[in-house]
Amino acid sequence: MSVLIVRVGAVVCALVLVASACGGSAQPPKPAAPPELSATDYQRKLDDLVAEIRPLTEQVNQAATLEQLNQTRLRLSTLSGKQRIAFDAFLPPKTAAVPHRKLLEDLFTFRKDLSTAISGTGNNSCGVPSPEALSLHEAKIATRQILNTPTTAPLPEAFTKAGLQFTGWPLPPAPAMPELETRTPGNGELLQRGPGGPTTVTIKNNSRLDAVVSAVSGKDAAQPQASVFVRRDSTVTLTRLSVPFELYYKFGADFDPQRRGFTRDCEYRQIHGALEVPGPWSVGISVDTMGKSLLMRITPNGGSDHKQVRIAEAAPY
Repeated sequence: MSVLIVRVGAVVCALVLVASACGGSAQPPKPAAPPELSATDYQRKLDDLVAEIRPLTEQVNQAATLEQLNQTRLRLSTLSGKQRIAFDAFLPPKTAAVPHRKLLEDLFTFRKDLSTAISGTGNNSCGVPSPEALSLHEAKIATRQILNTPTTAPLPEAFTKAGLQFTGWPLPPAPAMPELETRTPGNGELLQRGPGGPTTVTIKNNSRLDAVVSAVSGKDAAQPQASVFVRRDSTVTLTRLSVPFELYYKFGADFDPQRRGFTRDCEYRQIHGALEVPGPWSVGISVDTMGKSLLMRITPNGGSDHKQVRIAEAAPY
């Protein structure tokens, strides 16, 4: 009986040893580190990267439609994603560690930002659809800006310090501005005229854009006493006005006479502060002038006085 107990104990001990050996804490082997490339091999990778991207960037300005441009953007996005994976699979020469990391960031940005299609739909700042040619032009500029992200600027210099050559991401030339219709009434042409009065306002347009200036007595800027077209860098005197009134003006390009408004590049302003004393008044207008300003009035005795007003953005009208 004692012999049997010893033998069973031995078997139990053996089982314990086997279980310990099978379920021990042995760790799986760690994956090998990515290979570090020599300067020659890394330079070849850089050259191949630029050679693959360049043909696609050259297609940006060749696109005749938004659909064609979006196809090019998608191909650039896909290629950037693949190249990022490829460049992340190896280590650069130690001297190129920093520019290598920035290059990966650029490829990530290209993959993300270029994957979004540009629709070109919706109204512009004037409340009308942009011309298709202009939408395409703006989309090409936006694509070029993505490829010229701020992080790309130091890359050529950084790679040069590392003993490598990288001229930067291939950029398409700035696209040529398309020819667009630009209708321009004569300077001083009256666009609307209501009941007259004795007051005049001399308007000097100091802007790069043409303007329509309106004298408004009520609350609706679209129903003024009178409105006049003032070309950029020009002066016009609007006559036969009745006080009180406020001045509204809108800047833009390509004046559509049917809607009495511009079709591109619209900016709207209002001079808060009614003119309550008969003029003559004078005012200078500019896209860039906002906040407090002074209007000058010539007094009956030949002197002058001023009225402080506030210039602010106005709702489109």
